[in-house]
Amino acid sequence: MSGAVKDDHGARWLCVGGHVTRATAEAAIRGAIVAQRDRLAEVHVDIISDLDWLADVRGTVQQAERRLAANRRSSTSLTLDPRIDEDFDIALTLAPFSIGCDGFSSDGKLIWDANDTGTSAAFALTPAEERTVRAAIVEAGGDTDGLMLLTEYHLSRRALSYGVVGATAPDAEPWQPPNRWRAYERTVPLGSGTDLWDEASAAALSWGAKTRSGFAVDPPLETGRSARQGERYWLVARVGPFRAREPVEVVATVATHHQAALAYGTLEGHPVSGEEAFIVSRDDDGNVSLTRRSLTRAGRGLWRGLFPVILIAQRVYRRRYLRALRRSGR
Repeated sequence: MSGAVKDDHGARWLCVGGHVTRATAEAAIRGAIVAQRDRLAEVHVDIISDLDWLADVRGTVQQAERRLAANRRSSTSLTLDPRIDEDFDIALTLAPFSIGCDGFSSDGKLIWDANDTGTSAAFALTPAEERTVRAAIVEAGGDTDGLMLLTEYHLSRRALSYGVVGATAPDAEPWQPPNRWRAYERTVPLGSGTDLWDEASAAALSWGAKTRSGFAVDPPLETGRSARQGERYWLVARVGPFRAREPVEVVATVATHHQAALAYGTLEGHPVSGEEAFIVSRDDDGNVSLTRRSLTRAGRGLWRGLFPVILIAQRVYRRRYLRALRRSGR
């Protein structure tokens, strides 16, 4: 599931964060099934809860248990058709308390999922459906910040994978890299002029060096917005038929009349460990240049054995990065 990848309906995956209030979780789960009712063809609800059933849902539990008994199956999961009012009401009532629920569209795709007594929930929501869910959370007195992109939630649980955070020092000149790191620095001229500066500096602050070199950024930035310190992203590189998803955090940004820079660090699960910075500078004569700095060590686990191969790929991308913003000068 990817929070930035949209399906044919323009839906994207959102989830309920791990530290939301009970009111927020229940409102999001119920709001999602209401919002998605027209797209849901089948819903499965386990008639089991980790907690004692609340008094106001016990009647529905008994109704669902009678349905299970009538089906003469040993399964604890009840299959429901949300287009039927009775089935919809059962799902709506029990979903926040069941240990497992999921909902599928008419083409068999999972689009609604609520598990572990409402503590784990994610939904593929269209923009209109998302507005409905957020309105339901507000009406219940919950916090809409608890509904977040699934990719952002996965990123929020990762720690930075290196200790020298900020060591690429994009605002420092000259640069003094820390010892015992594979350090790299190179500066190339881009050209001159105000238009070039405006375009190259904006690109540096919005992942332009990466996206113009073949990477995708997930979640993508809105047009015209710069990345901000503390934000987390997946950098997605295509290697033949495969995609490598690299979790990163923006650790520094600089935006002055003479310099624009973005530095990011690796999170747990990244193929390497370290930091990289893209720095666009303008001198008093209007000449614009791009500097790339990086600090690299081998990643952990399987990635450590692949480090020599990763270094080869890194050299290829270095050339792409340094060419990427030169296009602004053409």
